[in-house]
Amino acid sequence: METVTSVENMEEVASAFSSGAENAAESVRETGASLGGLSEAADAALADAERAVEEARAEVVRLESLVSSLESQISSQDNGEKDSGGNDSAAAELASAQADLGEAKETLRDCEDRREKAAETARRATALRERFLDASRASLKRMEDLGTLCASRVRHACEALEKYIAEHPGHAAAGFAGWIRWTPPANAPVTPDALAARIKGANLRESIAYEAERDPRFRSKIEDYGRRWESAATLSEKTAVIRQARRNASGELAERVVAAAFRPIGDVSTQNRTVFDDGRYTKTDLVVRNLRAPVILGRGDRAFAPKGGTIAFEVKAGQASYLRSQEDHLAFQAGGHRTANASATICTADIHDLPEAEERELRDRLRAAGSPILGMLPRKRDIDRALYEAIVYGIGKTRP
Repeated sequence: METVTSVENMEEVASAFSSGAENAAESVRETGASLGGLSEAADAALADAERAVEEARAEVVRLESLVSSLESQISSQDNGEKDSGGNDSAAAELASAQADLGEAKETLRDCEDRREKAAETARRATALRERFLDASRASLKRMEDLGTLCASRVRHACEALEKYIAEHPGHAAAGFAGWIRWTPPANAPVTPDALAARIKGANLRESIAYEAERDPRFRSKIEDYGRRWESAATLSEKTAVIRQARRNASGELAERVVAAAFRPIGDVSTQNRTVFDDGRYTKTDLVVRNLRAPVILGRGDRAFAPKGGTIAFEVKAGQASYLRSQEDHLAFQAGGHRTANASATICTADIHDLPEAEERELRDRLRAAGSPILGMLPRKRDIDRALYEAIVYGIGKTRP
C-alpha cells in the first residue's frame, strides 16, 4: 500500500522527471545542431583545403612546363651559334623558375597535409554527431519509457490512497493527505490568515515522519539522535543529546514545515545563495517561485506577490530572546530577498513573548530591511517536544 507521503513524493518525481525529459530533449536538439554546425564547418574547411591543393598543383604544373621550356631553349642555344648574352639570360631565368618550382612543390605538400588533416577532422565531426544522435535517441527513448512507467505508478498509487482514505475516514492519514494536497483558492489571493492557519495546522509529529520518508538524510539524523539517547549511560548524557537535537534540528524542522506548507502554492527551493557587491554572501532558507495564486503576506511594501511571482523566506525557530538576538543577522539576510516580489521572515510564535516595545522595534527593523517578521510557526517548545518524541519513542510514534 502506498503511503500519503510516498504518493506526494512520486508526484514531485513525476513532475521533475517530465521537466527533466523536456530539458534533455531540448539539450539534444541544441547539441545536435551545434555538432551539425561543426560538421558543416569541417566540411567547408575540407573543401577549402582541396581547392588549395588544386591551385598548388596547377602552379607546380605551370612551373614544370616553364622549366622544361627554358631547358629546351638553353639546349638549342648550346647546339647552335652561341649567344653568350642570351644564354646567360635564359640560365638566370631557368634558375629562378627552378627555385619557384621547389617552393611550389613544398607548398603543394603543405596543402596536401592540410587536406588530409581537414579530411580527418571532417570524418571525426560527422562520426561524433552520428554517435551523439544515436546515443541520444536511445536515451530519450528510455526516458520516455520511464516517464510512462512513472506516470502509471503515480496514478495507481493515488487510486490506492484514495481507496484507503475512503475505507478509513477517521484515520490520521486522511487529515494529513488533506493537508499536503491543499490547493490555493481559485480566483482569490492566499491571505495571511490562510498562510498562518496552514503553517500552524501542520501536525509536527506527523511532519517529522513525513519529512523522514521524503528525505533519508533527515531520517538518519533523527535516528542517530535516538541511538545516542539509547546508549547514553546517565540522565545528564541523555539530556545533552536532547539539548543538541533541539539546537541543531528544530530550525531544520521549522524550515521543512514551511516548505511543505508552501509547496502546493509554488515551486520551493532551499538555500539559494546571493553574493553582494562587497563579496559577502547569504543563503536564503526558502524561495517559492512560479506562484499558482497571488499571495498576501501582510501590509506594506514587499508584502504581495502576483500569480507567477516569487517569494523569499527566512525561517527562525527559537524563544523570544533568541529571536531578538538575531535582529542584525536577519536584517543582513534580507538583502538576499531583493530579487523576489515579496519576502518575509517566518518565526515561531515566541516572538509574542517579547516586551511590546522590543517586539515593535524588531518588527520595524525587519520591515525596513525589506523582510517583515511573521510569527506563524508553532512555539519553540512544541517543536522541541515533537523532536523529543521522535528521538525517544521513534519516528511517527508516541509514548507507549
